[in-house]
Amino acid sequence: MFQMDLQKAERYMDDRRVQEAEDICLSVLADRPDHVRALRIMGEIRLRHRELDEAQQYIYAAMELDEQDPKLFNQRGRLRNNRGQLDTAEEDFRHALELDPNFADAYNNLGHVLRRKGFAEAAEQCFRKALARSPEHSGANLNLGAAMFEQKQPEKAIRLLERGLKEDMANVVGRYNLGLAYHQVGRFDEAVYTYRQVIAAGSTDPDAYSNLSSALQAMGDLEGAVSGFETALQLKPDHGPSLAGLAGLLELAGNPDQGVALLAPHLKRGTATPTMHVAYSRLLRSMDRGREALRHIAPLARDAELADPERTAIMFTIGDLLDEMKEFDRAFVAYRQANQLRRARYSRSAREREVTRLMETFSRAGLDSMPRSERETDTPVFIVGMPRSGTSLVEQVLASHSMVHGAGELRDIGLLAIRLGINDDNILYPECVRGMKIRQMRECSGPYLSRLARRAGSAYRVTDKMWQNFEHLGLIELLYPRSRVIHCVRDPMDTGLSCYQQSFGTAGPPFAYDLADIGHYYGQYRRLMDHWKEVSGLQMIDVAYEDMVADLESESRRLISFLDLDWEQACLKFYENPRLVRTASHAQVKRPVYSSSIGRWRNYEAHVQPLADALRKGGFIGN
Repeated sequence: MFQMDLQKAERYMDDRRVQEAEDICLSVLADRPDHVRALRIMGEIRLRHRELDEAQQYIYAAMELDEQDPKLFNQRGRLRNNRGQLDTAEEDFRHALELDPNFADAYNNLGHVLRRKGFAEAAEQCFRKALARSPEHSGANLNLGAAMFEQKQPEKAIRLLERGLKEDMANVVGRYNLGLAYHQVGRFDEAVYTYRQVIAAGSTDPDAYSNLSSALQAMGDLEGAVSGFETALQLKPDHGPSLAGLAGLLELAGNPDQGVALLAPHLKRGTATPTMHVAYSRLLRSMDRGREALRHIAPLARDAELADPERTAIMFTIGDLLDEMKEFDRAFVAYRQANQLRRARYSRSAREREVTRLMETFSRAGLDSMPRSERETDTPVFIVGMPRSGTSLVEQVLASHSMVHGAGELRDIGLLAIRLGINDDNILYPECVRGMKIRQMRECSGPYLSRLARRAGSAYRVTDKMWQNFEHLGLIELLYPRSRVIHCVRDPMDTGLSCYQQSFGTAGPPFAYDLADIGHYYGQYRRLMDHWKEVSGLQMIDVAYEDMVADLESESRRLISFLDLDWEQACLKFYENPRLVRTASHAQVKRPVYSSSIGRWRNYEAHVQPLADALRKGGFIGN
């Protein structure tokens, strides 16, 4: 009879009906104080409630009765881990595995302790062994996911964390890590949703609010971003990321003096973080006080205690300041150090395979055979090309027209492609598109159009300048066959150098931190764009950055005509447009066109040979 009752108690534990499980165990122990299974379950209940002294009483009482139960050694290891007794906890978990070599939970717990002791590689192996024995083990998935995030493999982290949270939905730490991983890969809407879940669970961590604000800012919700930063500062008045974030928003809004005033007291007290120092230097730079900014930030580069992300931001800022002072050799040293710290995983062979799959799936015959949403709208205008190729300038010119709304970089199309690849048939994107029905295609196209409609107001056209949409022009043709595409091109050497000099933040493209990788990616981008020009039925036009600078009016008129709109002179005064530009080019599009960015790579000619070699190999520049 006791065994059936205790089986029910364990089911209650699995269902998180802890009080009912406790009632059964206490009833059993009233009749049989020496019942090992009941004692062990009570030990588990007290561990979950963090009632460590009571947990110890139950666990030790059970171990006196049974010295060969691996579950009890696992429990005692957890008890000792919670008390910070890592060495003895490790011994317990290893002994549990000697008794049961297939004990997944003991492997996970051993990995947790090894990770706390600084043995990251050994910990990762333990998590993998746990998953080999129990693929759905929530703790092992969450722990390995956290390890993958720390190793800058956010896509792998996302898959593991999502799997772990299916079994442990209440795990706030795992959910927060998932939000960070979404954030890092640029899936900002999912990051926002996940951060809000963490906050709704009762988190008062200012980092949660600050990260929420950063994601909201990336999505264009500046009011929401301000609100989140301010809430974080209510929780912690000297919270560095929030102070720096607010200062950055003030710079974006054209009020750098207010940003300086916000940060100055913290700098004076000596409580400013490296992030705040970077924000302060950038504010000074925007106020044409570059030498003062360099004097302020340069000493920080010598701080041996800086974390890599902090040092990266500092070195990019120093590079920008030296570049403006025309000290190009010193600037390149700073940029190189910054990029070496941010070196990401870019696989040239994997990129080539991705482009080949897109070309094979979206061939002309393939496009003709695929379902279309049958949407008749011609509202969307996609501005594509390499980053730093003039997409912001083109959008700002167009958005200065009364019938055009500039929506900035929208990630909807890329996120849709990711979601399409998660299906019951396990067919990845883009191949999964072949099996879609017209109804599915129409359903997929709706949310994006609704978002554009909310932003458009009275505008007739809405621009989306997410540069990476060049990958998805086949999908875009199926979703919005009447949409228009503006392809921005720029001298490949200037484009590549500008990518190398740009701190893209946590969601930066992985190719951008190595000159040779940039050249390789450029070749694959051109390969794919040549394919779209050959097979796509979309209305498409090229615009060269150099032509925009040389003859702004003619090129602007050509663009407005392409959108089937009447000319408006306001397009030539794009720099007076009060709209906020949230990309790296926000400062450039707030002043008239200038030619100094054409041929900039020659200032760094002695340093950019890897880029030139890669571009020359692809035939994109001459000898």
